[in-house]
Amino acid sequence: MESKYKEILLLNGLDQIDDEELLRFKFFLPDEFEFTIPKSKLNTANRIEVANLMIRIAGVVSAVMKTINIFQKMNYMDLAKRLQEEKEKVDEKYKSTEKPKPIKKRAQAGIDPVASTANRNDTMKQLATPEVTPQVKPKQKQMVAQQQSVRKGSQKGCLTVMVLKATEPLEFETQEGKQEMFHATVATEKEFFFVKVFCTQLQDKFTPKRIITISKYYQHSGFLEVNSASSVFDAESDQKISVPGSIIRKAGETPKINKLQTQPIGTIVNGIFVVQKKTEQKDCVLFDVNDNTGSMEILVLRKQNKEECEEGDKIRLTFFELSKSEEKLQLKSGDHSLIKVIKTKKEKK
Repeated sequence: MESKYKEILLLNGLDQIDDEELLRFKFFLPDEFEFTIPKSKLNTANRIEVANLMIRIAGVVSAVMKTINIFQKMNYMDLAKRLQEEKEKVDEKYKSTEKPKPIKKRAQAGIDPVASTANRNDTMKQLATPEVTPQVKPKQKQMVAQQQSVRKGSQKGCLTVMVLKATEPLEFETQEGKQEMFHATVATEKEFFFVKVFCTQLQDKFTPKRIITISKYYQHSGFLEVNSASSVFDAESDQKISVPGSIIRKAGETPKINKLQTQPIGTIVNGIFVVQKKTEQKDCVLFDVNDNTGSMEILVLRKQNKEECEEGDKIRLTFFELSKSEEKLQLKSGDHSLIKVIKTKKEKK
């Protein structure tokens, strides 16, 4: 069955993206692995070499799952879905070829393959479930947190929240063309949530201080997703929410850099930072920022850096992802990130 997973990885996965998309895929690839992938090897790798590299590091099944994760980060949802469906077909076929045997009889005979078969069945159940990363070792727990594009599953119940704020709609690229979404921050009496809303018709529902109920949303690591399948409506008159001021402040404050150094890779970050240095590169712009607790780097894809920014200006970041670049703390933009430049008044000479 390993050959089938390899076919899925290459033919249904990497062969479906063009050269420019492959570069973006490589950009996200190091974040999916605990081990450092040499940049020199990754930059020159073609599709087959990328596939073999992933298989060597993580195994073929995990390589397929990580490819699905990255496609979701790139917002290639249709491609990710097709890849997931092909994987599930192979999972089911593999399970159906296993002949069930009387466990009790084997146990009495003391035959070891019973445990082996049971463990294999359990393992295949885990591999067939996209929400669970298989074989997670203690040292890999942080990796689970960074796979924020992996859905934990549709929430059957309803969540009643108060809207704290929402952004204007922003455009992003997909395989089907340009689409729109907006970001929001909502809170209950105990916690706050960042929300990606992929249905701009719901913009009027996400107004500050409005009490709304959300159903059929998706729970990710670090944020909620509301899409066209979700329902958002005004809460009943008896559903009152009193959000403590401490939670409102926490939801709107910029995290300190030394605090970010203790957070898992993949943590979603919103905040305002002062630009100390700006470095232009071919595909991105790097901003060096600091506060009274430390310094870090912000990486913004060039297509998202549409406003002129100078040293000393402030930048408001929405939905940036915590990462590291050669041991240096970094916030990097994704397809749904938003950057807003706040110009500072220059002293007249």
